[in-house]
Amino acid sequence: MVDTTEVADSTEGAHSRGGGVQITRLHWAIALAPLMLVVPAHMLVDARVAQWARGEQLQKSAAIQAATEIGESTWWLVGAAVLFAGFAIAKKHNAARWAFAFFVAIAGSGLAGNLLKLIFGKARPEKLFEAGFFGFTPFSYGHDVNSFPSGHATTFGALAMMFALLSPRFRWVCIALGAAGVSTRVLIQAHYVSDVCAGFSLGMVGALAVFVVWRRRWPTSVPVRGQWV
Repeated sequence: MVDTTEVADSTEGAHSRGGGVQITRLHWAIALAPLMLVVPAHMLVDARVAQWARGEQLQKSAAIQAATEIGESTWWLVGAAVLFAGFAIAKKHNAARWAFAFFVAIAGSGLAGNLLKLIFGKARPEKLFEAGFFGFTPFSYGHDVNSFPSGHATTFGALAMMFALLSPRFRWVCIALGAAGVSTRVLIQAHYVSDVCAGFSLGMVGALAVFVVWRRRWPTSVPVRGQWV
């Protein structure tokens, strides 16, 4: 945790003006909404949408391939760690806290997603195309059976909610961009619709959980929203 001694007074002042991140019912509603679509999507549209995307050969689109890689967590984790170190050294405490929050949100939700992948063992679309198999092999390990939830979608969800909390005025833009990002995983047939819905929700919930815990344990050091440095 970043040392808060030098900025305690200014941080408390910002909190008194409502500057500290506040988690509301709307945030939870946004985060949990995609989760409500998981079962209907699996039962009604997963296979159909995957077959449609394959028929359209959308995986050959360079633009979609480039967009989907934004959800690769490694780049964001490395970037957040570097920013945290740099801002901490420069004593830009609020910025360091935001970088720390980004790292924990992405890493935490990603680890949870990996555990769920192992538990559910859902086959990826390629198994449907190659062997006609659409279903689960619980507690299985391997790329072809780790479709649920989507890891890239989890990262997109964490990023969308984190940026929405950082800049509340643009929260709907952040959520919309995140949703657009997760759709690319379906378009290139890397995942099903239900996979990205679950991942997107998991990432957003993970981001909210970071601040719920932070406010309870270290309330005077919660990052100030709308203010990067």
